[in-house]
Amino acid sequence: MGAEKFDLNATVSAIGQACTALFCHALFDAALHGLAVALTVGLVGLILSQRRQRFGKPLMAVSAKLAMFCAALLLPGLIALITSGHLPAVGVFQFSSLGFVVFWGLISLHLSAEEMNFEWFS
Repeated sequence: MGAEKFDLNATVSAIGQACTALFCHALFDAALHGLAVALTVGLVGLILSQRRQRFGKPLMAVSAKLAMFCAALLLPGLIALITSGHLPAVGVFQFSSLGFVVFWGLISLHLSAEEMNFEWFS
């Protein structure tokens, strides 16, 4: 009935692996979906710009901002992918593409409203 000893090194290692999985794998997947949403918003903005609609320019600006932010989020996972050949395992956690697309859609909606407000009323 001896009490097990606390292993600080194993605990720190487990926390490090969880953080690596979060920053490399989870943010990589989120950033890929964000880039897809940014591309879609950019294409809609380009089409509207060609038709001389006033929504085109703000949507193009939102697309650029969203793409730059997602590219920054993509870097840790890309580095892990290049150095080890695969992304770190996230255990039993599962990602939902629909959740990521809705998340980035809401962010792009907010950014679009801010950009249109700035563009039209300043």
